[in-house]
Amino acid sequence: MKTNAFRGSNVFMSRKLVPPEVFDKLLGALKDNGAEVFLCCDPSRNGQNDFHVISSIDHEKFEDLRAKGCNLLGPQCVLTCAKENRALPKQGFTCCLAMDGLKVLASGFETDEKVKIQKLVTAMGGMLQSKASLDVSFVIVKNVLAAKYKWALNNSRKPIVTIQWLYQCWSEHRVVPQDSYRVLPFSGLTICVTKIPADERKEVEKLVSQNGGKYSPELTKKCTHLICDISFMLSFSRT
Repeated sequence: MKTNAFRGSNVFMSRKLVPPEVFDKLLGALKDNGAEVFLCCDPSRNGQNDFHVISSIDHEKFEDLRAKGCNLLGPQCVLTCAKENRALPKQGFTCCLAMDGLKVLASGFETDEKVKIQKLVTAMGGMLQSKASLDVSFVIVKNVLAAKYKWALNNSRKPIVTIQWLYQCWSEHRVVPQDSYRVLPFSGLTICVTKIPADERKEVEKLVSQNGGKYSPELTKKCTHLICDISFMLSFSRT
């Protein structure tokens, strides 16, 4: 079915940048939707209505094309736009539209990690928010020590997931089920015990590990929590 969804768009598609197994399908989708297709790569064409199809963010030509200000599209993005009869997105690089309309909040990550998260979220059509709000779709945290983890846990009913969830969405070009990527309650914690019998220590170690934490046999500066017998705490408080 032919439409004019891509009318006015100049799309550059080189066989060196697009996988052979989808090349013909992409070419047909572009032409059927009214795009002007050029079977080459021309980085000098970086106007508002100029688009370049590229296989992935890891392609050797990706950074060069981005540096020249080209609009880049992944094969999945083109095919989805054609299927849904919508215009090609103009936001630098769009790999796919798996997160179209979704708002993502990230917390607990270093600056370079946040840059990568934003890159992936926006490339899938989503939006990375800097502030907590009730309209977020997903909350990605490094661990339970993240500044916005407690807010998300107490105020938001939205899924709280690890960054591995985002990587899997990127890999599959879809929003994958989040159950196996939920943040465990002891994630990021290092827990030590004292004045507790050996058999109980083994059980604590098991529970800590099962819930995403690290068990430390000794109390060090890296420990975030110390579990002890209440009688020990009472005697310690009297000293």
